[in-house]
Amino acid sequence: MFKTLQSKWKGKRGRYRIGIFFLLSFFLIFILLLIFGIWSASNQILFPKWKGITKDLGDCNREVERVWGKKCGNIRLTKEYIFSEISIPSINGYQLPGWKVIPSENEKNFGTKKSKVIILVHGGGSDRREVSRYISFYLSLGMDVISFDLSCHGEAPCHFPGLSFGSRESRDVLSVLVYVKKQYKEIYMFGSSVGGSSILINLPIISGVNAIIVENPMISFERLISDSKEAKELPNFMIDLLVNLVLLRGNFDTMLSPENSMKISNGIPILLIHSLQDHIVSYHHSEYLSELYLGPVELWFPSYGEHGLIWNSNPAAYEDKIREFIGSYQNKRGE
Repeated sequence: MFKTLQSKWKGKRGRYRIGIFFLLSFFLIFILLLIFGIWSASNQILFPKWKGITKDLGDCNREVERVWGKKCGNIRLTKEYIFSEISIPSINGYQLPGWKVIPSENEKNFGTKKSKVIILVHGGGSDRREVSRYISFYLSLGMDVISFDLSCHGEAPCHFPGLSFGSRESRDVLSVLVYVKKQYKEIYMFGSSVGGSSILINLPIISGVNAIIVENPMISFERLISDSKEAKELPNFMIDLLVNLVLLRGNFDTMLSPENSMKISNGIPILLIHSLQDHIVSYHHSEYLSELYLGPVELWFPSYGEHGLIWNSNPAAYEDKIREFIGSYQNKRGE
């Protein structure tokens, strides 16, 4: 009888141990998968690659060429324009490579008066080739055009690996503005996504800019992540873990953001463009930012074009809107 009970007890204890072993194993596997998933997600956020492009400006594929234009927007290869290679010192401690295209050296109907310039700032994960599709339009407005690579993009150095969503990039943008102000009195700025957000971050400290055009900016890095469609399927603790991991690996903070800067107006007219079809950054981000800004602001929410692709969907309407915006503020100054 005693041996029978003892045998049953050992059997139960054995099954209990096996149960604990499987439970711990499952928990360990879950933790490892969680760590792997969060780490992989942080890689995608810190090191985005727009449709597979690389830092080699000579690299091109059909999908990118379809969006950025012939030779993926590399004007060295297309030879569409006469242009200058420029190098702009950044307060981050390196040189930013760029291109300068001026009307007087290109089409005759662009004019010869050198008085206006627009700075074109590309989005995160791409490079200056992204904005080459706008060059002809701004030349037609009599503007010199300057485009450049943000740090860790294109041919720019990468002293601090990873995208910082405006934290470091905004200082690159400020550096280009300082460079331009030495040569021009009438200055315009255009930025897409991270490029646009980087411009907005500088609002409290920039001056001498006639107008700013920003496409699909974000409220802040945290809101970009929490508002993403992927985040809707994750518990809050995982979102917080991902954000903190990105900030740690990327070595930046989120104090610098369009949200914080838009609250401090310096009166520069701003046109916020955001597609209702944008599934990466919701148009509500631009809507919210416009409510914070105390200076003159206009909103345009076209119903076509995905993230950064509004011009591609309807170039004529896109250019008409910008032409109207710039013209309205020129007229108010009696120009």
